[in-house]
Amino acid sequence: KWEDEGFLRVANGDLVRATVSKLRRRKAKTKLTWVKGHNGCAGNEAVDHLANDGGEKPTADNISGKRDTAFMLSGAKLSSMTQSIAYRLIKRRKMEAPAYKAMLNRKATKRNMILAQQAVADPSDDLPSVGKIWKSTKHKDISRSARFFLWMLIHDGYKVGRYWDKIVGHKQKATCNRCGISESMAHILTQCDLPGQEAVWELASEVWKLKTGDDLPKPTTGQIMSCAAIKRHDAGTTRLYRILVSESAHLIWRLRCEQVIQEKPPASGHEIHNRWLSQINNRLGLDRAMTNDHKYGKKAIKKSLVLKTWCKVLKNEDKLPKDWTWETEVLVGIG
Repeated sequence: KWEDEGFLRVANGDLVRATVSKLRRRKAKTKLTWVKGHNGCAGNEAVDHLANDGGEKPTADNISGKRDTAFMLSGAKLSSMTQSIAYRLIKRRKMEAPAYKAMLNRKATKRNMILAQQAVADPSDDLPSVGKIWKSTKHKDISRSARFFLWMLIHDGYKVGRYWDKIVGHKQKATCNRCGISESMAHILTQCDLPGQEAVWELASEVWKLKTGDDLPKPTTGQIMSCAAIKRHDAGTTRLYRILVSESAHLIWRLRCEQVIQEKPPASGHEIHNRWLSQINNRLGLDRAMTNDHKYGKKAIKKSLVLKTWCKVLKNEDKLPKDWTWETEVLVGIG
């Protein structure tokens, strides 16, 4: 089945495919024996140590995934093809193209990735891998729109600052109207004096204080980019942190675009408060809906995780039932 689907659903599919082709090339019989883990087998224990050492490397080894085409067909069988498999094959071919790889190998991306890695790293540990940071941007705790925002943020793909210097008639957009300095994503998300970022982070801190009893320090750009890889006290607190940081940063960016690109007047404090609260309540509502395992099956979110995420931050929580996921009027308890 793996080969029929082009090894698309297999972790490290290229390496598995290359291994299979080399095994087939052998003329002698090859026997594979399953060994129970952690049973004292010296060879198995050594393999575990090597795997752990490899997983902790900040930079992955350059391992050739080249296969012997005489013993391994490329692509997937037409008889096994589905629209999903076809799409993923096309996407993989595009991503393997030299032009695509060169486009991703950008100085700005590398610079932002280092910031993201440093924001996650524990003082006693090595930096997390680049793959871990990229994988975190697709984390299911992050909304679809916020995932795209984080991906673009790491790639420095948004049009700010010096980009507008090259556009005739739009050079004024390169400079922040309020602060008088060249715009950057760091300035927009954490430093600008325009209505938006300060008010949004204060609202996030207010909810965080309900949850933990502590203020939420304004995140750095690196912490925003890596928010889905950062862990807090427990699963529920970690998940709330990811939601607050990703949704807040995304709202700040949208407010900035409305002012600079759409040339709307700055949003009032009341409007910012209502929009932020609405956005977080929408996430709460989505969480409640996604606990319905009859409707969503394997994609459903565990009810216990949702309850842990939002406990202590709900309005009139003491009057809510123990399981409030079926209640229609559950809101975040600020404002």
